[in-house]
Amino acid sequence: LHLSCPRTHVPCRDGTECVAQEYVCDGEKDCADGSDEATCAQLCDTPAPCQSHEYPCGTGTCLNTSLLCDGRQDCADGSDEGGQCPLPCQHSCTHLCSPSPQGPPLAPQRCWCELGYQLAKDGFSCLDVDECAERDEGPCSQTCLNVPGSYSCGCFPGYLLEPDGHICKLAGPEPKLLVALQSEVLSYGLRSGHEEVLLSTDKGRVVFSLDYDLVEEKVFWMELDTESIRWQDLNSGKKGTLVKGVRSDCIAVDWLGRNLYWTDGAAGQVLATRLGAAWRGTPEYTVVVDGDLDRPHSLVLQPLAGLMYWSEVGSHPRLMDATMDGSRQHVLLDQGLGWPTALALDLPTWRIFWLDEKLGTIGSVHLDGTHVKVLHLGWVQSPFAAAVCEGKLYWSEKKGWSVQQVDKSSGKNRTVLLKRHGQPHGLQAVLTRAVLSGTNGCAKSNGGCAQLCLPNP
Repeated sequence: LHLSCPRTHVPCRDGTECVAQEYVCDGEKDCADGSDEATCAQLCDTPAPCQSHEYPCGTGTCLNTSLLCDGRQDCADGSDEGGQCPLPCQHSCTHLCSPSPQGPPLAPQRCWCELGYQLAKDGFSCLDVDECAERDEGPCSQTCLNVPGSYSCGCFPGYLLEPDGHICKLAGPEPKLLVALQSEVLSYGLRSGHEEVLLSTDKGRVVFSLDYDLVEEKVFWMELDTESIRWQDLNSGKKGTLVKGVRSDCIAVDWLGRNLYWTDGAAGQVLATRLGAAWRGTPEYTVVVDGDLDRPHSLVLQPLAGLMYWSEVGSHPRLMDATMDGSRQHVLLDQGLGWPTALALDLPTWRIFWLDEKLGTIGSVHLDGTHVKVLHLGWVQSPFAAAVCEGKLYWSEKKGWSVQQVDKSSGKNRTVLLKRHGQPHGLQAVLTRAVLSGTNGCAKSNGGCAQLCLPNP
């Protein structure tokens, strides 16, 4: 059988699998037969082109142009001190003019640009290189500011720039994962690996989807056995029931507007209720999105912008977005999807990630629907929930009874963080209020509403 690979992937020599193009010659064998690293020595013999402030020595190395014709041989072949060095520069160059040491067939003199610039087509002018737009991921993990000849990286509130000047890390307490594992909710330290049982359900009932309210420090979860959404205060240990008579694959907390949202795949709806609601025998919730939804599944909120995103896993899988009052629905992505069962927002990069159970892929897309990136990874089997923190993507794997992580950009360095007897389900990264500070239309005085306030930015 002929193996057909996506345009972003290449086939292994034995024809059994495809690997991403960025995996080829990265020093790690991703093909079972090692063919993605087999011809790399030949590629390494082909020198990379020199930058505009560098001179190409005959041996394939690059030399800073400031060392040309200085009376000292810096190139191994001596080409930097060639016969044309005595000729004076006559060009009107924006930056640097130096003799072209070898002369014809090169011109006797040539213009050069300083680091951070490139030579224009006229051969005299120098244009600034925008490093921030140069690569797919960019040189900075969060914000990038281009300046003439260089760039600088910055971080959003709640993060600190690492000494390398490129990577942002969370400031303050250690970031943690909340993991629903059978009838327990565990806390897992993402730096220390410290595990702690935060709560156990009554009568060993399974915790399905979960989320965390960072304002009141409460955990909310879906309990399928009782068809109810429950909560527990992590400080006082007090428990309660928010709503009964519901079934959902995913719940999500709006910590600003003080609401809780959930999907109902069977009914094709997204619903919401107040976080402060108390079960009094009759349901107190509203249908936010109804109609043309094809088995809505995973759901994530962006309360600071008043937006929500969900996946649909029916006959026409897609990623959708809408304002949090259900209006302005929009198809974010409807190509290259099978069963996108797990979503995670990465606000610093303005992207949404998904794991696809049917296609075995990890993908991400910019929140405006552009710059789609998909990695075909054979070990993605049965993802249920996902979260992004700093440079890692985390997810719960039902068949593997584990919680795993990978580098969010490359899909490399897969690690099993937790492995227990029993299926993990809900997963949530707990971030600090400094990272999530802000407001929306419902944050103050419930937006002036007597009951439920749904943001519409």
